[in-house]
Amino acid sequence: MSDFIYPLILGVSLLFFFWFLLKPKKAKEVHYLVQKDKSQILDISKAYDLYDNPKNVVIAHFSDTHFGKKIKPRKIKPIIQSTIQQQPDIILFSGDLLEDYSKWPHRQSSDLIDKLNRLSAPMGKFAVLGDRDYQANGQYFVKEILKSSQFDLLVNQDLYQTKENISLHLTGLDDTLAGQPVFNHPKKLSTWSILLMHETDYLGEIKNLTDYDLILTGHEFKKPLLKKINAVPLFTNGLYQFNQKTLLSIYPGFSKWPHFIKKPVIYYYYLAK
Repeated sequence: MSDFIYPLILGVSLLFFFWFLLKPKKAKEVHYLVQKDKSQILDISKAYDLYDNPKNVVIAHFSDTHFGKKIKPRKIKPIIQSTIQQQPDIILFSGDLLEDYSKWPHRQSSDLIDKLNRLSAPMGKFAVLGDRDYQANGQYFVKEILKSSQFDLLVNQDLYQTKENISLHLTGLDDTLAGQPVFNHPKKLSTWSILLMHETDYLGEIKNLTDYDLILTGHEFKKPLLKKINAVPLFTNGLYQFNQKTLLSIYPGFSKWPHFIKKPVIYYYYLAK
C-alpha cells in the first residue's frame, strides 16, 4: 500500500508546488494607442512605454468580475497592481460586479470595498451596472458597494472630465437587459466622447453612435452560449472599427487562462490628440 501512497503524496506536492509558481501575480495588460481620427489604432502592449506621452488621456477598463463564492475579492489584486504601475488618468468598469446577490458571502463585503478602494485615478473611477448586478435585486447592494469604494455609478448619465486642454465626455447607460436604459443622449462638444455600457445587444437603438469615439462594454459572447441559444451575434469580444469614427471594444472576460492559473485582464487606451 505504501508503494502507492508515497508516489501519490509526492505527485500532489509537486502539483501544488508548480501551481504556486504558475499562479499569476500580474494582470494580462492590453494597450491600445488610438488616434482621434482613427487613422491609426495600434496594439502597443509590448512597447507601451514608447507612447508614454503626458498629453495622452489613458483609460483603464475592466469588467465582469462576477465576484461570489467562486471568485473572491483577492482575485482583483493583479488589476490593482497594474493600475498602480500604469497610473491611468481614469478607470472605467462596465458592469457585473457580482455573480448573484442571493448567494453573496456578506463576510466578504468589507474586503471587496477595501480592494476596490485601492484603485485610484486622478480623473476618477466610474462604473455602470450589468445584468448580473440586478440578479435577486442585487443592484441596490452593488450601488452601495461602488459608492463605498469611491466609484461614481452612471445610470443614464453624462459628465465632463478634463486634463489640461483635453476634455472627455463620458456617458454611462443603465443595463440594457435588466435595467431601464435611455439610449439617446444629446451630443456634447469635447475632445473625446466615450460611451460605457454593459452589453452590445441594443447598440442599434442608439441613434447617435457616430457621436462617440469609443464604446466600452463587457458581457462577452462565449461559444458554448452561442450554441445553446443558436445565435450569431455581430460582435463577440475584442476591438472593432464600428464605423469611420467609432471604435467598439468588448472586454474579453475577467480571466482568460486555464482554470488553475486564471489571470485577470485589463485594457488600457491611450487617447492621442
